Amino acid sequence: MPQSYNSLSSNATALEILLVLVLGTSLLFYGTNQNTNYAYGHANPVSYSPSANSVVTSGQDKPLPDDVTILFSERPEPKVSYIHVTNSKNERVDNNDFKIIGQNDRGASVTLDKNKIPDGVYSVSWLVLSLDDGHISKGSYVFRVQSPQEQQSQQIGASTQQANISNNSFVEQANVDDVNVTFKVTPFYVGENSFNVTFTEKSGEFPSNINNVILAFTNPQAGLGPIVATLNKTGEGKFAAQGSYLSQIGNWEIKVTAQRSGGYDLNHTFEVSPIT
Repeated sequence: MPQSYNSLSSNATALEILLVLVLGTSLLFYGTNQNTNYAYGHANPVSYSPSANSVVTSGQDKPLPDDVTILFSERPEPKVSYIHVTNSKNERVDNNDFKIIGQNDRGASVTLDKNKIPDGVYSVSWLVLSLDDGHISKGSYVFRVQSPQEQQSQQIGASTQQANISNNSFVEQANVDDVNVTFKVTPFYVGENSFNVTFTEKSGEFPSNINNVILAFTNPQAGLGPIVATLNKTGEGKFAAQGSYLSQIGNWEIKVTAQRSGGYDLNHTFEVSPIT
């Protein structure tokens, strides 16, 4: 027996409601991923050139790289995706010529204006819309350009910097889940720094269940981040890293994440403004 008009209308209305709910959920998920600082799956970087936190030595026998290239796990959409390269003053030094490269269309690159690349720290910010799953991911990393003369000058001045290191440090503490977190940055300038994190319990003992410690650097004003660094264990409850992660002036948010076995992660964000 044929269905009545009311029955058909009711079924159509239910279907429309279902479609709206599905679409709304999809848009919400997409919007969340659009605004997040981390890349959860999707088009993740597989390799960088120049590599992350590397020192590129410039000279007659070692010319500067022609471009910045990133290989992703999925294919970037060229009309939406980008790679920006900026100096420590947040000035663009790339030629704004983003293109897709590689046999599988998973690589992307921009060429560099070599006239704008003296010794210094450079930030690479990328955003990718994946052609494979339609999601957006973003992130940043840094590399340093250093001439042999600059490298020699730094080595000569290392002892002087070490003597003054106590006068140029950022030190702050926070209590997270009954664990004291001490965060120290030296010499606390834009550029190369040492980052040290120490964890102590109320008893004064060092916690033994911390497996990994990660720093995520974000500079909202400059549109940088997260720039991620994994620290090395240097002793009981002590972790450290070296690098040019504070690549520009301004206010930085540094999130410390300590991954623990048998417990939740410890998370705390420190706000810092390095000296120029």
